[in-house]
Amino acid sequence: IKTVDGAVNIYEEKVTGMPQVVIKYNREGMAKYGLNVMDVNKVVNTAFAGQIAGQVYEEEKRFDMVVRLEGEARKNIADIQNLYITTATGTQIPLSYVAGIEEIEGVNQIQRENTKRRIIVGFNVSGRDVQTIMQELQKKIDQKLKFQKGYTIVYGGSFENMNAAKARLSVVLPIALLLIFLLLYFAFGSAKNGLLIYSAIPLSAMGGVFALWVRDMPFSISAGVGFIALFGVAVLNGILLVTEFNRLKSEGWHDVKRIVIHATKSKLRAVLMTALVPALGFIPMAISTGAGGEVQKPLATVVIGGLIISTMLTLFVLPVLYILFEKGISYLTMNKKTIIVVLALCMLQSPVMAQNKITLSAAIDSALNNNAFLNAASKQVSYNQALRKSNIEIDKTLVDFGYGNINSFQNDNRIGISQTIQFPTVYKNQGTILQSNIEISKLSKLQKDIELKTNVKKHFYQILLLQQKKMLLMEADSIYTQFATKTRQRYEVGTADILEKVTAENQLAQISNQLQSLNAGYTVLLNQFNVLINCQIVYLPTADKVKYELGVLPDLLMLEKTPLLRLQEKNILHATQLVKLEKSKLAPSINLGYNSNTFIGWQSAADKVETYYGKDTRFASLNLGVAIPIFSGAQRARINAGNILVQQNRLEQLAVKQQLKANLTDAILFYLQNKKLVDNFQKTSMPNAELLITTATNKLNLGEIGYLEWVMIVNQAMQVRSEYFNYIQQLNEAAIEIEKISSNN
Repeated sequence: IKTVDGAVNIYEEKVTGMPQVVIKYNREGMAKYGLNVMDVNKVVNTAFAGQIAGQVYEEEKRFDMVVRLEGEARKNIADIQNLYITTATGTQIPLSYVAGIEEIEGVNQIQRENTKRRIIVGFNVSGRDVQTIMQELQKKIDQKLKFQKGYTIVYGGSFENMNAAKARLSVVLPIALLLIFLLLYFAFGSAKNGLLIYSAIPLSAMGGVFALWVRDMPFSISAGVGFIALFGVAVLNGILLVTEFNRLKSEGWHDVKRIVIHATKSKLRAVLMTALVPALGFIPMAISTGAGGEVQKPLATVVIGGLIISTMLTLFVLPVLYILFEKGISYLTMNKKTIIVVLALCMLQSPVMAQNKITLSAAIDSALNNNAFLNAASKQVSYNQALRKSNIEIDKTLVDFGYGNINSFQNDNRIGISQTIQFPTVYKNQGTILQSNIEISKLSKLQKDIELKTNVKKHFYQILLLQQKKMLLMEADSIYTQFATKTRQRYEVGTADILEKVTAENQLAQISNQLQSLNAGYTVLLNQFNVLINCQIVYLPTADKVKYELGVLPDLLMLEKTPLLRLQEKNILHATQLVKLEKSKLAPSINLGYNSNTFIGWQSAADKVETYYGKDTRFASLNLGVAIPIFSGAQRARINAGNILVQQNRLEQLAVKQQLKANLTDAILFYLQNKKLVDNFQKTSMPNAELLITTATNKLNLGEIGYLEWVMIVNQAMQVRSEYFNYIQQLNEAAIEIEKISSNN
């Protein structure tokens, strides 16, 4: 049974374990001392059970005076062995002289059924339906267990009840369906109309099955009863529509399409009300969490889901079938839009793809490749790399043109071109800064990689722990549901007081509230996890362990290589380079120019000969200038500010290093403390919690403890198991934090 998933709270009926003291008389030895069995029995009975030696009167009250050994003299086997027996001669001898005395383990109880001895092995079902669990169990028993002749296995309890109920349903359900058809036939006097309305039954069955699947409920006997109730209600919508179709037809309407549209529109409100009234009435049963909720939920779910789906489909499918019955298939082939609408609605019934499983490594890879924030950080690196070649930024070239009386009254023209160039160290320092920007963006992306991995790990293991906590709460819900049922039954027959009943109901309500809160948190975490990995498919974390343990703890010296401290160093270097750039801008800049002029008129040459130059003759000149920063107050202020920024970055680096060391030390201490606690829980507390629940339940069944005492013990065990998961969560968070702080890649 332990190898079958879904089998919990396994109980084995004990048939041995009752300690017994057996006295075997030695008749030859008794004859030697002149004793008989009656005499010895009387002495033993008097010593340990007591014999009446007289009566004591207290006013009108009368009491028997019983003689027996005091409590200290009848505690162990030695007291029986040393019990003195008076012989026929008047001497006294120990009982051990004439009897063998030993303590053995005897039979605790022997249960019989149909004149045969039987032993019960029982278990509860959690997370699966009874039938699939029993099928798996029967298969394993047939393969692995071989019994001697005379030994048989009988499967009882809920499984036996389910089989009996299924046998009854296999008879009742066809009869109910047949009766529905007969009633429809007698009501309309037509098998065609009866079959037309009968189409609501498979449509409602689809809705009931879909509702069970959505709520993750197995098919049960109560769900089968719900289907029977559903079929009866579902045909009402068909009766309304077909009655209206026939009425319009009897009034002389001949256009089938017009009949269908008018009847469906006129009866829409009535059809919706017929479905909604019982569906709304079953909602309290569908969300019931109290006593009997496990029976009410499937029944109500089937009815609500079946009515909603069958109503939506009936409004489209039934009119199409009516047209088919009246006009034949050829009419529908000419009206393909009707078929498309029906098929589209039927497509809505296709099951949604189940969530896919994903491991931690795959989740991290997906996050690194697909996360939107990380992709933005990658673009920042590409942006800085694209700017790398922009360090040599030459000022704009100046081209100017002049025209007018430059040399004489004649209009001359001048064309000039000039270029200002910064001192070469400026361009060199700008290139160094751009390279630093690339390295800073890479380190920033690496730090974001680490933070993203950390978030993925945290969400991954938090989801796994919530799954375990959900299983624990479901197990507690199963235990307290049985407790509430038994307590209510005891209260109804008068064997339990109101305190036990209220305690059971409060415990069950508390578990239900915790489950609802856990489910809400689980949904939020799962959504956040899928946002981090950024896949189009919804993934569900899966792993063999819920613990995230570290192989080797990091050293504090490893902090020097972490991206965060390397980023701080790059910030210091970047601030220093900015100061160098501002200082290099104090160097003079160079200006080069070329001019071409006309000097129209007579000009004296080198030989002092006057020569006339026209507009086609041009004179060229070069000019070289140096720009000196005489007014450099603002530039020097920027240099001083840059030096302050360098100091600020160095102080920030020191503060970050101190904080990282403190955080790593605290995380390691917290990790080791929680690891020790988790190990202690695994070795001692968790097995003891299981033992507490099993022992308390057994004692409760045997009547050795009361219900309130059982509740206290089970609560204590459940609290221990819940604390165990809390410590695992703290252990995981500490381990992930250590990896985040000490990570260098």
